[in-house]
Amino acid sequence: MGARLEAMGGLVTKIVHDIRNPLGSIELISSLLRKELSQDADKQRLIDHILYGVKNIDNLLTNLLHFTHFPKPRLRTACLRAIVEKSLDVMSYVIGKNQITLIRDIPDDIEICCDESLMRQVFINLFLNSIQAISSGGNLSIQALKNGAEAEVCVKDSGCGISPENLDRIFDPFYTTKEKGTGLGLTIVHNIIRVHGGSIRAHSQLGEGTLFVVKIPANGLAGQ
Repeated sequence: MGARLEAMGGLVTKIVHDIRNPLGSIELISSLLRKELSQDADKQRLIDHILYGVKNIDNLLTNLLHFTHFPKPRLRTACLRAIVEKSLDVMSYVIGKNQITLIRDIPDDIEICCDESLMRQVFINLFLNSIQAISSGGNLSIQALKNGAEAEVCVKDSGCGISPENLDRIFDPFYTTKEKGTGLGLTIVHNIIRVHGGSIRAHSQLGEGTLFVVKIPANGLAGQ
């Protein structure tokens, strides 16, 4: 498996690069057009849909890159709340569209030593996974606290829940119960948290939603 992934890495990198070039142009032109249509809320909503689609495609490309060629984390001290808020920005369109109630309780003073880009990818994937499970009008709760030398983040949704037999496999590569899912999002989450010396657990019941508990050492990689 490892040898095949390494062989695929160069090809995947080229394909992702070729896709991201026109994707960046679409995002730039759409953003400029949105500013020009500041007085037309209906057209702005259509452009928001395009921008969310671009961000979603970019997230899929990032997951693919991280799966075939995982980067070495570049660690520095970062504010956990800022990372979470930037990750939520990517989801803002679909959160508003589906009338999801967002509940946040993230103290300003929690800092972690991490690769910000990778950690944002963790939360983008977790939030996307939760949002896809929530019916219109549901809730998404994000709470964080400092627990000794660890920062603990709880992401809870009011979605459809996960059956016990599926819960044991959700971090496996390419495993998904979604019709359009790649099965890589939660695998990437697990891998990123692991290289930061942290852990992730999932608790769920069908019809009652899912809770992800992420623990990240506040002092960086374990053993460093």
